[in-house]
Amino acid sequence: MRLCYGLMQQNFRSIWFVAVGLVLVTSSCASLQDRESLIWDVGNAPDYSQDSYWLSLPGREDASDAEPKKLPAAERILDSLTADVFFVHPTQLFKGDFWNAHLNDDRINALNEKYPMRLQASAFNIGGRLYAPAYRQAHIGVFTWQDSTSWKALELAYADVKAAFEYYLEHWSDGRPIILAGHSQGSWHIRWLLQEFFDGKQLQNQLLVAYAPGFDFYTTDFDHITFCENPNQIGCVCSWMSFGEGHFPNWLEAKSKTPVCTHPITWALSGTNDILDHQGVVLRQMRYAHPAGIVAHVERGVLQIHQPAVPFGKALQRTNWHIGDINLFWLNIRNNAKQRAKMFDIKEMKGSL
Repeated sequence: MRLCYGLMQQNFRSIWFVAVGLVLVTSSCASLQDRESLIWDVGNAPDYSQDSYWLSLPGREDASDAEPKKLPAAERILDSLTADVFFVHPTQLFKGDFWNAHLNDDRINALNEKYPMRLQASAFNIGGRLYAPAYRQAHIGVFTWQDSTSWKALELAYADVKAAFEYYLEHWSDGRPIILAGHSQGSWHIRWLLQEFFDGKQLQNQLLVAYAPGFDFYTTDFDHITFCENPNQIGCVCSWMSFGEGHFPNWLEAKSKTPVCTHPITWALSGTNDILDHQGVVLRQMRYAHPAGIVAHVERGVLQIHQPAVPFGKALQRTNWHIGDINLFWLNIRNNAKQRAKMFDIKEMKGSL
């Protein structure tokens, strides 16, 4: 693996803020669980030849097929695209007994389906084929504790993601273009997939785009893969981390380099969007709302969300928008994924002439 342990330890610092923020938003506990209460018991490894170890598969109805209520009729039409989507869900293990989630944990499985699969993966369900593995995700605390056991827990989680991706490649890919997508811990694992399977390798030719919000990426992460600079570019990576306007996480000061931030409305690496270009959000109740409601700009490598132009926007504004990295831009992301898939098809057609 291209990144060494020391470098990955440095990246623990940058994600701890958003990880803890996510706990405060989505978990009933107000403080991070004591690491001493956790047991190193990895549970049973997944068998990805069994459908039960996939949260989403083509040809069956699952949470990623959810459609937001009140979504405009014109947006409900899904094109028949040639692309596959491989989605890696974020952390839902905020409190429990183990360093890594057990795959037979009904509570964690229900959370995976209710939140990331229903609210996030659905944005990438664009008419192609969407694959999302269940995996033994690491406890949210690993990004704060930053010790050798935390690293071991992340390695175990990635080993599952890698095994699922290898199974997908061997049995289902058939050379189709691939969209990698995820959030937070999922984006952490996507970076490893990009480094191990795509960067400078034959499979890079199949990379349509990677959407990896909620985690900091840098120009030094890849030797050959570039970061997206416009909405039509393919074979590139989109990454952003969302904070309220005027707020910058403390870890930015300690970094010797600036993260790369692709604006999820303009799909540029800098600048501010026109409010009319914001296509709408998807709320927790899986309801579409508030087109032309968000203005954001890129500054110091993170996305700065202005006060939302919605009723009670001032009260809704927060310093850390990590939990909204996808939902604030749900329709922009979905339409951009379709747009890039069409661009890939056009490129393939031109190459065959």
